[in-house]
Amino acid sequence: MVIYPAPDIEGQWIAHGLETDVVTQGDSPEHALAMMADALQALASHQALRRRPTLQLRPAPIEIWDLAADALPLDLTAHVDRRRRGAASPSAGPWGLYGLVSQKPPASRAR
Repeated sequence: MVIYPAPDIEGQWIAHGLETDVVTQGDSPEHALAMMADALQALASHQALRRRPTLQLRPAPIEIWDLAADALPLDLTAHVDRRRRGAASPSAGPWGLYGLVSQKPPASRAR
């Protein structure tokens, strides 16, 4: 995921999943990463209850991918436990979340 300053709210950071297009917000890059972990955990739990695939991959817009090229790794990871309660399957173990931090927001799209 790429984490960048919110373009319209001073002091806020956006975490944007590159492969999922899930977006969260936090008071710092670390908080935005933690909020992403919470969002993905809630999404995975919701999907598991409905016996649906855990996540549907949907790439983020190109301007978010462009930020990743110059972003630096965040020295922190988060984990999402995607197992349903009581599930013992090792294939359903936790995901590691890694953030790349950009000091600038994405370029706006030309219309």
